[in-house]
Amino acid sequence: MAGWGYEQLSPPVRLNSTRKAASSISGESKDFALERLRTTSSASSKQNRNASADYMTSISPPFVHRHGRRFLGDPTLPYPLPIDLVELHRQTLRMLMLMRVHGAPICSPFFEDSAPTRVLEVACGSALWSSACHDFFKRQGYSNISFTGVDIAALSPDLKAQGLDWRFVQHDLRSPLPFPEGDFDFVFVKDVGLTAPEPALAENILADALRVLRPGGVIEVWESDHLFRTLLPHPAIPPGTTEEDVDQAENSATYIISPSTGFAKAQNKYLSDYNTWLQQAFDKHHLTPVPCALTGWTFSSDPEAIGDIGTRRIAIPFGEVRWEREGVGGEAAQSRGHLRGKSVAMAEKQSKVEPKTLTPDQIALRRTALTTTIQFIEALEPMLKVESGKRQDEWDRWWAGMTHDLLEQNGTFNGECLEIGVWWGLKKG
Repeated sequence: MAGWGYEQLSPPVRLNSTRKAASSISGESKDFALERLRTTSSASSKQNRNASADYMTSISPPFVHRHGRRFLGDPTLPYPLPIDLVELHRQTLRMLMLMRVHGAPICSPFFEDSAPTRVLEVACGSALWSSACHDFFKRQGYSNISFTGVDIAALSPDLKAQGLDWRFVQHDLRSPLPFPEGDFDFVFVKDVGLTAPEPALAENILADALRVLRPGGVIEVWESDHLFRTLLPHPAIPPGTTEEDVDQAENSATYIISPSTGFAKAQNKYLSDYNTWLQQAFDKHHLTPVPCALTGWTFSSDPEAIGDIGTRRIAIPFGEVRWEREGVGGEAAQSRGHLRGKSVAMAEKQSKVEPKTLTPDQIALRRTALTTTIQFIEALEPMLKVESGKRQDEWDRWWAGMTHDLLEQNGTFNGECLEIGVWWGLKKG
């Protein structure tokens, strides 16, 4: 599966917007796409977010406009993000980046010599994953695959026009999925933590995904944590990591992590502020800011239901990191010793690690992680501003300082990162 790149992705929708990112993901080659992603700035979205006001005009459930963005109109729905063109851009960029990091739209090893026939994408959004998955299997010679997407809002295009056997079902995930037991042989779930107001509901959604999966079928879940930590220097490769995963991590300049990987609190002032406000806001809305932990626990809590469980946890630094440039020793070693309560001498006893120079593609991937994160913070501005206690002018100054620090000053040079996770398994009969 290694080698999956931007040039192999075929997004299902060409989003019509003034934002430069759109063209970079809809028809350009990998090199040009990465170059565009390097220069994409979240700051421009504040000027362009109203461009999406007329994008979806007759979609149920009803929408409401708040703070210049479009949201789901039902106040009982926990989903905190806008449903508009700017947010679809962010999700598209993030999904393209994740598929680049993982090397393919699928991480589970069960389809190396075969393909599913009936696929369900839960919380499908624009159905970019279904489109990419179709193309992925088509290149391997498999074409007799049906795809079904489920979401509360009808945001996906008609993929039948692109040659997919496609069906969309509009559905509120707070209710059981409207499919019979064992109806699918592959179920894909992404970012379901943002739809669940209680951890128990997130567990119920995954349990219901298992219900509609046939015995022996594959379930795969992708999640991203919403609180940010600092990755400590030169994390060791976890035991049992495959050579293919190591190569993929090296090619993408990402880090495979495990429960023993060393982290510290975010050192960047702005990300530290954000962490505090997000934790408070999500607590009030009964959402979890670290869905990766919940997903991992859910997969391991019922060994009678899921077998052959696998996982992949990845840390994606937001930019060039000081300790990568230095190798082992110097200021990075001293910082690590300080953060972990160790002496500098002990920190410098680590095995030799050569300095790392990032390629333009690797820098672009990290820039995409940072850009989509800033866009995520912007999307949550209404609730974050409440928790900050700031007036609008004070918030605007904080926002300007944050974007300047993160985008122009490499404010994440200590190792702040995006943590993502994938879990997969087979349904037991």
